[in-house]
Amino acid sequence: TTMMGLVVTALSVARERELGTFEQLLVSPLDPIEIVVGKTVPALIIGLAEGTVMLLVGVFAFRIPFQGSVALLYLGMAVYLAAVIGVGLFISSLARTQQQAILGAFVFMVPAITLSGFASPIENMPEWLQALTRLNPVRYYVTIVKGVFLKGMPAAMVLPLLGPLAAIALATLSAATWLFRRRVE
Repeated sequence: TTMMGLVVTALSVARERELGTFEQLLVSPLDPIEIVVGKTVPALIIGLAEGTVMLLVGVFAFRIPFQGSVALLYLGMAVYLAAVIGVGLFISSLARTQQQAILGAFVFMVPAITLSGFASPIENMPEWLQALTRLNPVRYYVTIVKGVFLKGMPAAMVLPLLGPLAAIALATLSAATWLFRRRVE
């Protein structure tokens, strides 16, 4: 889901810039916010579909018992995807070529996965690194997925994790919109 949300959006604007269609998009009657929404919604749908496939594979192929609420899992997935798509659009708005966009996506993704608590607990990291992980959307999503999927985490524990994810989504999508608007002027 991370790869899909990040790479698809990181490549979208960079590809249009290479083909010369991005400038046409910017001079169209569309507002930069509408451009960002147009880039976000397809990636969100694709990411949710891929997340659904992974959920079904986990439950039916690997026989992992699903303990929590499907609605909470999808809410967490949607907010997480918005945050990752925002990062991808931000990278894409800075990159001039598709190669730069792919490299930027991987430069973000490798530390994000490493510092998410997926492989090693965040509590075992140095304090300065623990503070840095608060800016990492993957950190919150890993906690939500593990908690909801395996432990049946209640909404009272999931909702506080959605706040930082929503803040990251808002910040990155706003930054991408601002960069698009700046290119129009």
